[in-house]
Amino acid sequence: MTETSYLQLSPEHKDLLDAAEKALGNSYNPYNSQIKVAAAVRAVSGEVVTGASYVNSSSPSSICSERAAVITANSLGKRDLVAIAIIGKKEGGIVNPVTPCGNCRQVLQEVVNISGHDLIVICSNSDKSRIMITSQSELLPFAYK
Repeated sequence: MTETSYLQLSPEHKDLLDAAEKALGNSYNPYNSQIKVAAAVRAVSGEVVTGASYVNSSSPSSICSERAAVITANSLGKRDLVAIAIIGKKEGGIVNPVTPCGNCRQVLQEVVNISGHDLIVICSNSDKSRIMITSQSELLPFAYK
């Protein structure tokens, strides 16, 4: 796990994080936290697919951005994913990098199971000043398989 800043990212990782940031406009959360989260996944082909969180008044029905991006990629026939970038925002900003919830970590593990290789996970705070680069295996070392 490495903490870095936007300026230190590789061009490929910057592009992925920028795509996630752009998708924040599609995030929906009018409820208590009003945190908006978006994600972008990169397929082995280089194609990028985004997803945005969709929070429902019945919270178990909510969809996280990471799952939205993975499921959209799957629907497009892209299952060999190599990286995901996640970013969040709310009024006043988010100081720490936004990381996947437990459910999303397990879905990302399924991506690893399908592709046969680990997934790079890029987590950012609101202003991209604090970015964590890790892997799926670091986020969920004892994944259910």
